[in-house]
Amino acid sequence: MATLLHPNIKGGIEARAYQLRAAKDALSSSTLMVMPTGFGKTAVEWLAMVEYFDRDGKIVLIAPSTGLVHQHAQMVREKLNIAEDKICILTGDIKPEKRPALWQDAKLILATPQVIRNDSRNGIINLSEVALLIVDEAHHAAGSHAMAEVGDIYLEARMDGLVLAATASPGVKEEKILEIIQRLGIDRLHLANREDDLLKPYASEMNIEEHRFDSPPLLLELITPLVLLEEEEAEILMRGGFLVGNQRVTTATIEEAHRRASAAIRRGDKRGYDAAKKIADLRRLHRLIDLLRSQGVLCARAYLDRAEDEGRSSRKTGRFLGLPQVHLLRQRIEKMDEIHPKPALVQRSIRQSLRRNPEGRIIVFTEYRDTVDILCNLLSADSRLKVGRFVGQTTKGTRTGMSQKKQLEQLSRFREGELNILVATSVAEEGLDVPNADRVILYEPVPSAIRAIQRRGRTARQRSGDVHILIANGSRDEFVQRAAAAREAKMHKTLNRIIRQARLPRRTPPGGHILDRFTIQDDKSEISAEEFIDRECKRLLTRPAAVQEEVIVQKSKTTSPALPISSRPRSQMGLEAFVDYESPVDKDTKKQADAAAAAMSEIDAIDPEKKSLQD
Repeated sequence: MATLLHPNIKGGIEARAYQLRAAKDALSSSTLMVMPTGFGKTAVEWLAMVEYFDRDGKIVLIAPSTGLVHQHAQMVREKLNIAEDKICILTGDIKPEKRPALWQDAKLILATPQVIRNDSRNGIINLSEVALLIVDEAHHAAGSHAMAEVGDIYLEARMDGLVLAATASPGVKEEKILEIIQRLGIDRLHLANREDDLLKPYASEMNIEEHRFDSPPLLLELITPLVLLEEEEAEILMRGGFLVGNQRVTTATIEEAHRRASAAIRRGDKRGYDAAKKIADLRRLHRLIDLLRSQGVLCARAYLDRAEDEGRSSRKTGRFLGLPQVHLLRQRIEKMDEIHPKPALVQRSIRQSLRRNPEGRIIVFTEYRDTVDILCNLLSADSRLKVGRFVGQTTKGTRTGMSQKKQLEQLSRFREGELNILVATSVAEEGLDVPNADRVILYEPVPSAIRAIQRRGRTARQRSGDVHILIANGSRDEFVQRAAAAREAKMHKTLNRIIRQARLPRRTPPGGHILDRFTIQDDKSEISAEEFIDRECKRLLTRPAAVQEEVIVQKSKTTSPALPISSRPRSQMGLEAFVDYESPVDKDTKKQADAAAAAMSEIDAIDPEKKSLQD
């Protein structure tokens, strides 16, 4: 193994040409680096840190959670040759009055964006002192998120500052990606794909398998009265003009009906009040049907029990529970064991994985905290399984959260083998160094391309692993899986389109001197970083880098108009709109995209009640 050396790196780290190329871009101008999970985005951040450490100005790394900040701090102390008193952590756990002194004395600051934003606004710290800003999990840097606001403040405070933004998944929509670029002052877009020649040797095998199944007859029998009631309620709202006709009931159509009812109330139409009541019941009914179809009777029972507690103080919830069909369902499932196939499939998948590798580790992801508790109770009955729960910090009612300290302790237990099964909500998806798992089980698909990538990235990091996705036919699972796949494919197309259309400032290629302080040591000799990159490119690239860049340029010339695309009004069609390029394959792809589009509207509208079910 070749070792990368630098005066500020302890003993060296593994040398990888694709990381050095990313670092070269990042050190030349502000860069958004998009790199798959498990390929060492953090190592590129280290390379930027060590090169800037001996320069004037501070280095600030912001990460979206306290746990991730502490994780970065631990790795920096282990890997980098930086004095302890020059490193500081700034999070909400540290009192504001103590933070100015920590800031003043430190060279490298690792912080949550909320603290940097608030302290900057309050004059406690001055971002003009920062020479390098590293933004980890940069897909958050949009809208009103503190990460985006830190970018705004930094660009105003220091025009010549350098930004390195890193993410595995910046998003699907072009406007969202362009907003990240604008808010962080990005000059370069560095894309690394799992299939790139330079990355392939470091890619662990990842097998993704979907498990599709039909619901058992008894479950369908329980659901049918609720579906009939949903259709009746929807028909009444359609006749009143509140629910869009000729469409199946979805979260999106319910939200649209809610907007129409609110508009009716504002203009004094009394029908809006009755409609609002029915829409509230329809929303809860739709959620209950979804839970039965995709989660099972135990999760649905927990939802109804919680609704009963809320019903004591809310007439709306009490009215919903009083519906005859809902009341009958509660009676039928009150003492029923789980009949949904998913829990049994999880058990079978875990046993299969552990038979193959008794020392292996498995992560089960689910959207709902109720399901986490249900699976933990089920799996813990097997004495061979050492099961741990991993959820967010929020405590609501009888559902207790996990403090940051307990989360880190749980990850440590999983890493050390004290636990071999981790059942987690979305809090374990992003950033946190969840120890490498041999198998990831998704109890249900997730609609977001970002989240799907993050979840899969918990396996096949240093060794091969597999991902198993459970999909109940006829449920929301089907629509979500189809849409998530379409969104992920669209994300890569969008990034390449931004590059082809020259939406970023034109920059000359980074100079060859940028990596002068890095050297590579192997068994035979010590060479410069540039020599190592050239050697690896000759060894691994199927086409020379210059040819690859030329292909991108040629594509840009043949597919883009002479003027930048942004110079043409959105409503005005270009010449390409009048040419039919669609091949038979394109038509098949379009059919698949049209099918996925139906699911998109369901997913884009997030049910406000869903947040109460998750972490």
